[in-house]
Amino acid sequence: MSLGGPIFKKDLSIKELVKWHQQLGFGAAYCRLWIEDKAEREEYIAAFKEADIVLAEFPAYCINILDTNPKLRQANIDEICDRLEKADIMGVRCCVIHGGSVETGAWGNANPENISQKSFDETIKIVQSIIDRVNPQTTKLVMETESYLFPDSPENYLDIINAVKRKELAVHLDPVNITCSPRRFYKNNEFLKRCFDILEQHILYCHAKDFNMHSRHATVKIDETFIGDGVLDYQCYLREIQKLEKQPTLMIEHLNDSQLENGLKFIFAEADKAGIVFEGSENRIEYKAEGGKYFAPHED
Repeated sequence: MSLGGPIFKKDLSIKELVKWHQQLGFGAAYCRLWIEDKAEREEYIAAFKEADIVLAEFPAYCINILDTNPKLRQANIDEICDRLEKADIMGVRCCVIHGGSVETGAWGNANPENISQKSFDETIKIVQSIIDRVNPQTTKLVMETESYLFPDSPENYLDIINAVKRKELAVHLDPVNITCSPRRFYKNNEFLKRCFDILEQHILYCHAKDFNMHSRHATVKIDETFIGDGVLDYQCYLREIQKLEKQPTLMIEHLNDSQLENGLKFIFAEADKAGIVFEGSENRIEYKAEGGKYFAPHED
């Protein structure tokens, strides 16, 4: 299994960027930029390939595929197609989108129509059209799980996979995003196992973060937090990932520099308890946030 996450050091050369990934113990990397210059792009791809670091994610999120304005909807679909094509050129493992929300000029607001049968049917047609138009050879299109739009459960995700009927669509599992009830929260290890049991052969990509629930609140209120600052059963999560024949990448997200220092200590400790070694972690050096002292990429 490969672990990846953000790099907070700025203005790095390609060589330095690769070294930072290696010394953090990352065997996977976010690829959040398109490099227009072909020679520089090929240098970037080759450097990560030589270091055996997977380019894991290219972003096409927060683009509303169900915008109620037909012109904006088509422009959004065109943008996703462009990003999927670029991800495929760069050899990135997946291109991440979200399901749509029934509104215009925005993305991601709660709306009962987001999870209607009509929205499901439209989502299937749109995802099929994106894949058929781009015909990616390397990159998989994945939809990030969410609580208030599709896919909002492992069962719903499997319904989407079966309805789209395209091998280029895979699963992006973010268990925090779909933990929306006390039952899922308190028994998150059971929910994790259910997700993996239902989606196992389709899971390509996972996010790593955490959550807490307010115990004194009139209604259910679950907050996202950084990895290791909550109660998600990471030993269970890691073991479920490890069982899969096709090992997905696990990418740390939504934290800052100081939280990454703590998050890395946590995830490597949990992996050690679970008897799991991340690919590419053999040269890891303990990370210090900006408040401490950065270690410099080692020289050859």
